[in-house]
Amino acid sequence: MRLLAIFLLALASVCVQGYVIAPTGRPSRSEPTSLAANPADQAKPTTPPNMNHVLRKRTLQQTLSLYDQWHSICDGGNGNNNDIQQADATFNPSINMLWQTVTTTVNCGNGNVKTMTTTVTSVATATETVYSGPVTYECTGQCWSDYLWYTYGDGISVAQAFTGIVLMIIALYFAIFGYRFFRPTLALIGFIFFAEMTWIGLANNEPQFGYTNAAIIYICVSMGIGVIGAILFAFMHAFFLYFIGVVAGIFFAIFLMSWKESLVIQVQVARICFTVGMGVVWGGTIYLLELYSVIVATSFIGAYLFIMGLDFFAHTAFVNSWRFFLDTNKYHYNAYVINMQTYIMLAFVIVLTLISIGWQYYWNIMKLNRRFGVNVIPQPPPPPPEK
Repeated sequence: MRLLAIFLLALASVCVQGYVIAPTGRPSRSEPTSLAANPADQAKPTTPPNMNHVLRKRTLQQTLSLYDQWHSICDGGNGNNNDIQQADATFNPSINMLWQTVTTTVNCGNGNVKTMTTTVTSVATATETVYSGPVTYECTGQCWSDYLWYTYGDGISVAQAFTGIVLMIIALYFAIFGYRFFRPTLALIGFIFFAEMTWIGLANNEPQFGYTNAAIIYICVSMGIGVIGAILFAFMHAFFLYFIGVVAGIFFAIFLMSWKESLVIQVQVARICFTVGMGVVWGGTIYLLELYSVIVATSFIGAYLFIMGLDFFAHTAFVNSWRFFLDTNKYHYNAYVINMQTYIMLAFVIVLTLISIGWQYYWNIMKLNRRFGVNVIPQPPPPPPEK
């Protein structure tokens, strides 16, 4: 037994040495090396880039730097169309004082793919610079311009204008008539929920260089599935009634997280748990306090959608909180940066919500004495007793 214990102790020591003390799997620093006697032995062509290579996860500063590079390729006239489909090239530290060709391919939107090939002279030691400053990174001037370009492209496209108008019309309905009408409100809740889930699926499964006619696919598929959701919610209202709170809770969770750069909650799993929990809580309030909860929920949905639709015209990057959280596609390099314009848009969500709550409560409760889905008809006074 003692021999067995000594053997297990020695085995444990080896495991500790191998997995705790001695780090594994990390590349060592490259030391300067001299060229061979015959330079032609090392001056071989650059290895073709890996077609399936994906850009590494980067810090916020590195992501914003990519926006600047891609913007210059798409709009600066430095790109040229060809068949190479490579988004990044890695540095080969084994080649010293020679050269490498780096090909960068950028999806500029609307099926326009541009590439730029540059020649880079290698140095003796390969190093990687990682931004180690504070979490908050100031993005102004050209940085902010590149950030907006990556979000919206150049100007206001037809797809953006259409989406913005549709969102604002739906928002006005919720803010003014959300409590007044029963089935239309549930139908629009179903439309929003199904269209939202469809957009998430399309965005997270988009290929590296985008869909063909991406704007048409995103709008038509999302709206088509949304119509199916609208029909289901309108005719199965006994169950889907609580989704008024669920949708409002999802929007409210994203709204709360949007007050900080890269969102208030930094861990993706925690964001998902917080959003799901907020949806469940708001859905529960519909069951407990239907009268007040429906007014608050529809008012907030209307205010949030109105500001989101307005952002497609104002271009304040308000929508990027949504994209940064829900679009986790490895080919999409989303970032969320805040400036004063974004804070103003967030503040107006609160203002519009309060205005809508006041209006809906006054008109539907105080003026008409209505209940959601129930039309209360006052009974006529009883006839006077016969003499």
